[in-house]
Amino acid sequence: MSPGRALSPTRRASQPVTTNKNVEWLSAPGAWTFIMALIGLGWLILSLFMDSGLAWTYVHLLHGVITYYLLHWNKGSPVQMDQGKYDNLTFWEQLDDGVQNTNTRKFLTIVPVALFLLATHGTDYRRQPLGLNLIVLLVLVIAKFPAMHKVRIFGINKY
Repeated sequence: MSPGRALSPTRRASQPVTTNKNVEWLSAPGAWTFIMALIGLGWLILSLFMDSGLAWTYVHLLHGVITYYLLHWNKGSPVQMDQGKYDNLTFWEQLDDGVQNTNTRKFLTIVPVALFLLATHGTDYRRQPLGLNLIVLLVLVIAKFPAMHKVRIFGINKY
């Protein structure tokens, strides 16, 4: 092929595509359903032992702690083929190659908002659970803002 000639559509399609194996599973069919099923199962188990509204609060708090650690704190990739390419990036920063406002990112932002609404409504907007739920919601949503991409507040978790 001579320089300057464009690749044909078939030739373009056969070019190797680099994907991040660490995060590509979230784009797979059923990934969002799996996440929602885990949340529902957590609520179901907790609601056996407490009021259903309070169970939503605990689900929201647990979801907040777990997802903050997994998405916004933990850095790197367990996939050895990446050869350290993602060592300084959190899971959220690796997601969709850093492209903002994708469907996956929107879904992962809507989930804590929906859990917040369920938890606050379920506890009749009582002050103490509302405060806890609001703090968790703010931390999770602010961490997902495009302006926070690759930002380490006060240098925490920089290395």
